[in-house]
Amino acid sequence: MKILLINKFHYMRGGSETYYFALAEALQAKGHTVIFFSMEDEKNLPCEQAKYFVSNVNYNKDMRLGEKISKTFKLIYSFEAKHNIEKLIAEEKPDIAHIGLLHRQLTFSVVDALKRNNIPVVMTMHDLIFTCPNYTMLSHGVVCEKCVGRSTLPCIKNKCVKESYPKSILASLEAGFLKMGNFYDKIDLYITECKFYESIMRRSHVTKSRVITMSNFLPMDQRYVFSKNYENYILYFGRFSQEKGILTLLKAHKHLKCKYKLMIVGAGPIESDLKQYVSTNNLNNIAFPGAIYGTKMDEIIDHARTVIIPSEWNENCPYALLQSIARGKVVIASRIGGLPELIEDRKTGFLFEAGDADDLARQIDTVMNMDKNTYESLSEFIARRAEENHHWENYIEALLDEYESLIEKQRSHT
Repeated sequence: MKILLINKFHYMRGGSETYYFALAEALQAKGHTVIFFSMEDEKNLPCEQAKYFVSNVNYNKDMRLGEKISKTFKLIYSFEAKHNIEKLIAEEKPDIAHIGLLHRQLTFSVVDALKRNNIPVVMTMHDLIFTCPNYTMLSHGVVCEKCVGRSTLPCIKNKCVKESYPKSILASLEAGFLKMGNFYDKIDLYITECKFYESIMRRSHVTKSRVITMSNFLPMDQRYVFSKNYENYILYFGRFSQEKGILTLLKAHKHLKCKYKLMIVGAGPIESDLKQYVSTNNLNNIAFPGAIYGTKMDEIIDHARTVIIPSEWNENCPYALLQSIARGKVVIASRIGGLPELIEDRKTGFLFEAGDADDLARQIDTVMNMDKNTYESLSEFIARRAEENHHWENYIEALLDEYESLIEKQRSHT
């Protein structure tokens, strides 16, 4: 079959793009044709369908209110995207479309084009934008459910989007437009990456369409092997932002009197705040090597004794965790969002209360003080379990069954 993958970014930017490109590779490996629709960007990977991509739009940059208002309708419904994908459909004639990130750049206008051409549509919900205009269910760093299944006025009142009234107003207008137009009912199948997100989606009452959970898969080149060439250090890797809970990790390190080496890999908006906390509290035994990728990052994961996922927002199925357990790492994760679905406490890793530095310190001590045989036996079990639950072939076979069912249903109605 020919599958159209739609995502507003066509370069490696985060977990959504990891999924997008890994899905394309896996579908092609199974003998299917994959085509793409996205947004123009100088960072984009080469693509034969690039001539159909929409103009680049960045709503995160600072704009005057008047400029924002002038672009409001394009944020909510892009006729350019609709026109371009119509041309792509006419040229390529895809059998099915699978959407990732869509809001505010591509918009649901592309769904109207797909449905007009009788193309079944699947959408993977990578975030919480269907119920929260700022997509994280965070308001000024605190988990918030005020808009779940209700009006989005609290988003405006609290300036939840980038602490900006104009951006919060525009995001709320988009949410209202999609709700009034029943746009979420136009998707044939939603895939959530964890049961927690599925439950939030159902509580939000945004769609009557079918919703299923399929935990993320890892790319085809992922190896499921525990390396015994590990060292005695703690690792965090990922984005440096408030909701990731890195400050709680630093507080736990302080409670432990810095007795274990801590490596914090990555970059992001709160990097200077983290380093200031380290300096102010005279913390030592910490390394900030910057953002690292590829085989070098794999080696850093292999050499760590434990990986910490200290998130303080409703994470779904983060690749940092999946990559770690695939390499047999004993992960310590906060008990929030979809993380408890990936870690069986004290059997395939350890959980702690989100934001509780004392609890995190206790779990770190437990893992760091495990005897060698217990630790290695647990690590080997974790790698085997990861392969059972997150191998690409198992996921793709199940997904193709869903595709075929939707295509057959569409044919029977036309």
